Amino acid sequence: MPISAKELCFRYSKGPIVLDRISCTIASGSITAIVGPNGSGKSTLIRLLAGLRTPESGTVTLDDREIQSIAHADRARSIAFIEQRPNLAFDFATRRVVEFGIHAQAPDARRVDDALERFELADIASKPYGHLSVGQQQRTSIARAWVQVAHNPSGYLLADEPCSAMDPKHTQSTMAELKSLAESGIGVGVVVHDLTSAARWADHAIVLDPQGQIAKQGSADAVLTDSVLSAVFEVQIRRYQLDSGCPVLIPDDDLNDSHTPPPA
Repeated sequence: MPISAKELCFRYSKGPIVLDRISCTIASGSITAIVGPNGSGKSTLIRLLAGLRTPESGTVTLDDREIQSIAHADRARSIAFIEQRPNLAFDFATRRVVEFGIHAQAPDARRVDDALERFELADIASKPYGHLSVGQQQRTSIARAWVQVAHNPSGYLLADEPCSAMDPKHTQSTMAELKSLAESGIGVGVVVHDLTSAARWADHAIVLDPQGQIAKQGSADAVLTDSVLSAVFEVQIRRYQLDSGCPVLIPDDDLNDSHTPPPA
């Protein structure tokens, strides 16, 4: 069963509406990208879907149960969440942070070792988390989430810009791991600023507009188009297709040029 949101509305304290009547799903066995301009409510939406915030109105359900009614330990067995810039109160070793992913489960050293290898963290496993670069911290957080749900084919991994501080190599390898996770049956929902990355890796997409409403949602190919993205971001976005078949989405301020695709 998907994580489903119905008619979500949310505001902080007595401020303006951040999200307005949002209905969407994070389907199992696929990657859903959430994109939109700054302030459109992307991070708030992913936190609502994870059950980490309570909507002003509307519901979020998992397996037809309101997510807020699911006990924290049970929710942790089904949903892993990754902050964009996670912080820890204590300077745990990198390996220990990854082990937190199975805190509510039976110990499994092999699963932790596998995650450390997958995300190229084995050589810094004993290094204090606070001494890592931000990109390394993000990879550690993703490894922790991978350990938490990879064994559960009905699980979900939700992430807020998980690769924002990574170099191109690790961005590619991390997104490939998330794709592999989705192909194993896990539902992956990810907030993404890099439109090309969203178009390349996502199966589905949710585009939020500046008013915190859904501009369009559906298959990534149908949603991440020139016209939809240009209207939402208020700058001309051009979509090109490389010879390899990979899409490239870039801003283009000159509306009268010949639109020659960039070299592959």
